[in-house]
Amino acid sequence: MRVLSIAPDIVATAALARDAIIFIGSSDLKVAHANPVANKLFGTAKAALRDGTEIKQFLALLAKNAKFESGDGVGAVRETLSLVSGKTKKADLPDFQMNDKKIIWRKAEGPEGLIALILREPGKAEELAKALADHKIFIQHLIDVLPIPVYLRNLDGVINRCNDAFAELLEQKPKKVIGSKLADVAPAPLASKVAEYEASLLKTEGYVRHEIEFEMDGVGKVALFAASSLKGPSGAIAGTIGSLIDVTSLKVAQAEVAAAEERLTGLLEKAPIGVGISTRNGGEFQFFNKMFSNLLALDDAKEEDAKPTDTVLLSKRYREKSLQDMDMLGELQDVELRFRRADSSEARWLKTSIEPLTFEGEESVLWWLSDITRQKLAERELQNKANNDELTGLANRARYMQKLTQCETVLRGTGTPASILMLDLDGFKAVNDTLGHAAGDWVLVETAKRLKRIGRRAEEAARLGGDEFTLFFINKGGEKEIAALADDLIAEISKPFVWEGKECDIGASIGFTVFDGGYCDMNEQLRRADKAMQEAKSAGKGRSCLYQPEMEPDLHRDEAG
Repeated sequence: MRVLSIAPDIVATAALARDAIIFIGSSDLKVAHANPVANKLFGTAKAALRDGTEIKQFLALLAKNAKFESGDGVGAVRETLSLVSGKTKKADLPDFQMNDKKIIWRKAEGPEGLIALILREPGKAEELAKALADHKIFIQHLIDVLPIPVYLRNLDGVINRCNDAFAELLEQKPKKVIGSKLADVAPAPLASKVAEYEASLLKTEGYVRHEIEFEMDGVGKVALFAASSLKGPSGAIAGTIGSLIDVTSLKVAQAEVAAAEERLTGLLEKAPIGVGISTRNGGEFQFFNKMFSNLLALDDAKEEDAKPTDTVLLSKRYREKSLQDMDMLGELQDVELRFRRADSSEARWLKTSIEPLTFEGEESVLWWLSDITRQKLAERELQNKANNDELTGLANRARYMQKLTQCETVLRGTGTPASILMLDLDGFKAVNDTLGHAAGDWVLVETAKRLKRIGRRAEEAARLGGDEFTLFFINKGGEKEIAALADDLIAEISKPFVWEGKECDIGASIGFTVFDGGYCDMNEQLRRADKAMQEAKSAGKGRSCLYQPEMEPDLHRDEAG
């Protein structure tokens, strides 16, 4: 291993130095000499500084034992090695602390083509000067990177520093602004107001914030001004630091939003649909228009101490379920609610949709509400017309057949007894011909009443058309019980029908079938009941007849064979 030699006079001179000095070769970065101060500074670790040792070993020692200001020892050592081995002749190296001593060091040109590493324990003055320099650099950097216009002014009103954003606000170049007074580079009204507001900050430490209106090139502007006192190293007030933010566009936007909100509120108040906004947590209505108030009778509930809540529409349990569904779907549409106002005995139907909303900075729920009572009544009326006989109110043929189909599905395989009765009025045509259709309609309505009275246990009672009626029973007995019921119906229909003082000669013929409801065809059973009713009429009317296969020998010949 080749060891660099240094002239004795250089070694002697280095020994007299107050700073620690390490000489290293510029090409191989090996330690050529470390003076006594350096060896003493590193104590037991001075072995890493013996002649011929690579500087990398010394830096490895620092990475392991020293504390660098950056907190990243490995990174600081890499940076040091890069600076030491680089082409730069002079460089400040990362400061560190070792053995409770703070060390600042730098790279410099050494004698005989060597590199000199000079290390020193800084005094208070040096530390203060370095800290102040670092502080100034930090402040300038901070001002430069801030996205808002910032400036620093001294006691004489001269702008010492500013960033590009501040110069741009004044439509100037930074070089022209720095070193000038604000009055020389800014509109007079703006400079005057800033000086007025800053006057107190130059006497007593403080902070101010104002809006300043001014014109620039004939265009009205608004700036948000903020400033505070700035102290020097001695602690005395040395000037001000301030910012000017152009909020002209924001003011215009706020005015437009306020106007839009006013227009929207006006439209909502006149809207033909109810609109309300309630809080997510408590459900208090923060806003509702006139229609919303009318629908829910909220006219007397607009006082601040008596805000209505969504409990006027939803129970606690249903509210939680509705909000969960709203969160999952993003909105909840067309929910129908039956609602009864306190001042009314009649219930109304309301349709509502809800969706999440942020209102005045709070999680809220937006409600759309409309009255669908007429619609529901119309639907009910249409449903009744579609399913019920308009004259008697009994089920019509369509509804009756639907009922039979449903029961056939439900009873399949159960072995449940069932029966169908077909009833046809005797003498009805004569009433129509002699007393008129009004009398005939009255007879049909009266017949329906008697049918419902006697057949109240029926699964369904229907008018199939004309003077033909039918009843369907499930699990109401066998042939004996149904025959007795048929006789009761005949007896009830045989009672006098008196229309406007004139007696109508009305009777009834009934055919019925009794069968196993779990293993049958309902349509076939209805046909059989009709066949039995025709047999009853043929046999002399005013009687009942149970369907028997013998009534249709052609159909049952194969079965008998």
